[in-house]
Amino acid sequence: MADHNSESQNPSYDDLLGTIQYLIEDRKRLSEHLAFANRTAEEFKQQARHAQIVAKAAAEATILTTDVNKSKKSLGDTSTPSTWIGGSWLAPSETSLAPAEKLWQDGHAQQALIIVGQLLREPAPTVSENVHARLFISALLRASGALPEAHKYAEDALAIAREASANSEPDAYMLASKAEFHRGLCFLKMGRYAQAQWCLVLASHLEGHREQIEANRVFAMENCLELGMEEEGRRIDLSYI
Repeated sequence: MADHNSESQNPSYDDLLGTIQYLIEDRKRLSEHLAFANRTAEEFKQQARHAQIVAKAAAEATILTTDVNKSKKSLGDTSTPSTWIGGSWLAPSETSLAPAEKLWQDGHAQQALIIVGQLLREPAPTVSENVHARLFISALLRASGALPEAHKYAEDALAIAREASANSEPDAYMLASKAEFHRGLCFLKMGRYAQAQWCLVLASHLEGHREQIEANRVFAMENCLELGMEEEGRRIDLSYI
């Protein structure tokens, strides 16, 4: 009788096996949770480092822009008043674009696009005309919602400006900064907020664009922080830097 009671109180082989398997699976789950926690912590560290870099660059660019504006005021600025067209194009820009800018401002975007397209087909436009024409088309396309095409024109303009910079051509740095600005606006419209933020920081010193750049950069940063760590809009593609 005692032996029978002893067997009924001891767990069976199947029960022991089940308990062991549960412990093994539970340990595996804990290991996976720990690994996920470690990855998340590392990603937060990387995002924090990126935020510090962006904030520092933006602050330095703001100081530089402020100094330039003070210098201009002390010398007396007699330039033509600037006007924003479509919320993203600052006119006047390139002299050859004046007719197209006027058409867009008057609500004739399609005619403006035709004129600028003809300008690009003319033989040997200057670097400034080439870059501005492509950025103007990018702005028009972006306003109409054709984002992939707008992005391509901004990328082409940046490539031309960078090549001009490598050849030490005048105003190449300004042209590259303007291309970064329009590229950033394309990324912003595409929901790629981290990429947009980076481009806008690179363009922060661009004369006449400070308020637009800062407003869009803050908007990109706020939207970026609302995304999950794995979402594309929170990542920076190093091939675009």
